[in-house]
Amino acid sequence: MGCISSKPRQTAVGPQKTDVSNVKSVEKNVKVPVVESPPEGIHEFADIDKHVQKAPSALKESVESLVNYVMTKTKNQRLQVRGFFVWIAENIRYDIDGLLGRKPRAPNDVTSVMKNGLSVCEGYASVMEALCRSAGIEVKKLSGFSKGFGYDADKPFTESSQTDHAWNAVRLNGMWFLLDCTWGAGHTDGQNYIKAFEEFYFLTDPAQFVNNHFPYMNNDMAESMKWQLLKKPITLGEFNKNAHLKPHAFALGVTPESHKSGTITMTDEIQLTFRSKNKRLDYKAKLSHLDGQSWREKANATLARSIGDLGVIRVHPPLTGKYRLDIFAKEGLGAGVMAQMAVYVLHCNSVRDGDFQFPMVYASIYTDQCEIVQPQNAKLPANSEIKFEIRAPDLDGISVNQDPLRKNGGIFSGVVRTGEKGFAYDVYVILKTGNMEGMFQYHTV
Repeated sequence: MGCISSKPRQTAVGPQKTDVSNVKSVEKNVKVPVVESPPEGIHEFADIDKHVQKAPSALKESVESLVNYVMTKTKNQRLQVRGFFVWIAENIRYDIDGLLGRKPRAPNDVTSVMKNGLSVCEGYASVMEALCRSAGIEVKKLSGFSKGFGYDADKPFTESSQTDHAWNAVRLNGMWFLLDCTWGAGHTDGQNYIKAFEEFYFLTDPAQFVNNHFPYMNNDMAESMKWQLLKKPITLGEFNKNAHLKPHAFALGVTPESHKSGTITMTDEIQLTFRSKNKRLDYKAKLSHLDGQSWREKANATLARSIGDLGVIRVHPPLTGKYRLDIFAKEGLGAGVMAQMAVYVLHCNSVRDGDFQFPMVYASIYTDQCEIVQPQNAKLPANSEIKFEIRAPDLDGISVNQDPLRKNGGIFSGVVRTGEKGFAYDVYVILKTGNMEGMFQYHTV
């Protein structure tokens, strides 16, 4: 559990343990300076990245030969560490079969990992440690707890828990920095390893790194907490409680506004809010119910919208029980990557209306300008008169199918007569050109 980072998945996987018993202790006389991530952009790494990406396969045979290859390109230790990080990402694959017990685990010693190109986090961190030491760069291999593959917020870590992950700290120009070669190289979808370079885990801001990594070595909590590299280290209890944020959240500058804990107990319906730094973001959410050992997505159980720099996610579970809430975001309303930014665990103790569904939302730039007052439920009774009321002060016109709603101040309203079961009712914005664009969809039952 935890040794590899994960992406949203549909099935629950039981906890898996990773052996990090060989991680060496941190010397107690080492002073750990407090630092922040370096300000330079990734453009500075272009040359060294290309250099190691073209590294001959023969360099897998020894640490020294690889270090010499990197040092012929640069004498800058920061760039050398970057070269080692990229080489590891390019040449080592995560042993997902060994982690899941489908095959015997690959050995984690440095020589085997480099030659075979296969390991779990212990091997990734050991290779980075060996490369840095050979290059004369001060390095530490750290171990502790992580919110990675198989992480369950309902099962908090304790000081008696077995550590499940390993990563590194390197000292550059007298200051310590954090990096995670394993998570920087790829992730798992639950069954397969997906190679995907993640810039975020190279010399990461310690305040962001600690969201998913908690160092704990040799049963020495006080000494281990120094390796968070924070002026005010967080406790293990705070680590367990904090919302599970993904790198994309930090890239977008998003922070939880309403719910800062990763586990939420709720009744009926809940609303989560997120604040972004001077950016207007597009949000989506997916709610999955734990049915036995499987996560089953519940369609139209969430409704997301943006109000300025605030993201608002409404969640209406159809059943009581345990849920996983995946939240996604991207910049603006045009093209872009809608990537996962946060994961919550919800415990729903009661349901107000198990037959409730939010309207389906079209990919329109106008939907966030609308607040649906009524009807809230996408399921409309057939052969009935339904009152529509939508607050949208910035829009010029709204219709339901071909029936225009009347505007009074910032409210559009009107009564629509529904037909037989199975008919769709689309809410359109009427543009100044006379064209119509779909925003929401209801249906008769």
